[in-house]
Amino acid sequence: MATTRRRTQRGSVAAGEAAYAAVLGPADRLPGRPFSDPEETEGDVLVMERMLALEREIALTWPPDVVGPDISEEVRGEIRQLLAVPSGRDLLTSRDVTAVGFFGRLRDDVDHAPLFSHERAIARTFPEFAPLGFLSYFDVGPEHGRYGNLILFWTPDVPDAWHRGEAHRAAVAAAPEHYEHIRLHRGRIPGPFMGAGQLEVTRTQYLDFTGPRTWRALRLY
Repeated sequence: MATTRRRTQRGSVAAGEAAYAAVLGPADRLPGRPFSDPEETEGDVLVMERMLALEREIALTWPPDVVGPDISEEVRGEIRQLLAVPSGRDLLTSRDVTAVGFFGRLRDDVDHAPLFSHERAIARTFPEFAPLGFLSYFDVGPEHGRYGNLILFWTPDVPDAWHRGEAHRAAVAAAPEHYEHIRLHRGRIPGPFMGAGQLEVTRTQYLDFTGPRTWRALRLY
């Protein structure tokens, strides 16, 4: 059964959880919110693992003293792929990486071209976050109406400056117009980035924009 809030021993709401309509365990389900079913996260993890494998394959083509490669974009059919890496050297030598996975269901009646154009402009600002922990931004979509990206940091958690930055604020502001709902995963990739470590998701945040107000929930693993 889903719990609407988790309490500490003093009975107060656990820090940061009061803003959620529900705080879920690994197997909890919410009637009427199928996009939050555990199977959806399992599917997202498979996609993130494929993205991780592809990013490692791309990194293997770089020389050991690589500095960039900055931003690369490729379109195959209707599928677009964008990879932004401010420091290839940092990515190649990173370990115990923090990973953020974003998956959103695109609205059918909206022109999404401005979203992707804006994303390219924002990607050019990523190098300023490299000293703070940002490693890479890998974007693939839309595929079957689903749009996702994988963002990596060498810090133990997502830096506070990232949340305050233009990229994050712009994404938050544009989300309700372009997406019906979003799954935002947080996890770790243990060991060297260029090793065999796989993504371990520790929490998932859900946002639903289909109602008059944004609905939020959190799943902890």
